[in-house]
Amino acid sequence: MTESLPSLVPPSKPLAPPDGPLSDTEVSSEMALRDAPSGVQSATQTRQGATLEALLQPRISLFWGAQAPTRSLLTAATTIAAGGLPVRLFDGGNSFDGYFVARLARQLALAPARPPAPPGRFPDPYDILDRMHLSRAFTCFQLAELIENAPAGPEPLFVLDLLATFYDESVPLRDSERLLATTLTHLRRLAAVGPVVVGGREPQTLVKERWLLLDQLQAAADAAWMLRPPPAEPVLQPRLF
Repeated sequence: MTESLPSLVPPSKPLAPPDGPLSDTEVSSEMALRDAPSGVQSATQTRQGATLEALLQPRISLFWGAQAPTRSLLTAATTIAAGGLPVRLFDGGNSFDGYFVARLARQLALAPARPPAPPGRFPDPYDILDRMHLSRAFTCFQLAELIENAPAGPEPLFVLDLLATFYDESVPLRDSERLLATTLTHLRRLAAVGPVVVGGREPQTLVKERWLLLDQLQAAADAAWMLRPPPAEPVLQPRLF
């Protein structure tokens, strides 16, 4: 099922990188433009370009952690679409945040133009959203079918929270393993032609025996990044006087 995105709203082999695992917040901030002094913004754009260049390689890139890094993937997909490329998104965990994407598209449209946009011109936020094609799956069987029937092409494919439905205890573990193996075979088929970016998370406590599904996914990835949660805000004790 392919869906249209919501209307715009005002802006309101698997190894961690050498400097350690990244947080979901850090990855998002690398990919999106922020209000910052020119020097900081230039450095951010340089890092952003390097990150997106890595994601646009024809391979399976995996981002995983205790929680699914959905916003990081949505930030990357929206930024790529702002650059003029069509993007496919398969939502396996009912985690797509359309209003976050719409706000980000508006912010990117107001940011300085960058290739392939001509100098002095700004991308239209509606054009950005039109280049993003979303399909949802509510069971592991639906997601497997989506991926199996996806045509191979150069446009990037983002799979959000791939393992969410495979962790469903109503599906026998043996069936989940078999279905995931078939799904990963088709992801490799797609990655031979264009970039495939996958988000995943660890199983919850009650389904710890399904860790082997995450192991399967990690083994299939050509590059992987483990994301840690953003640091907790310090709790300040109120002053007595």
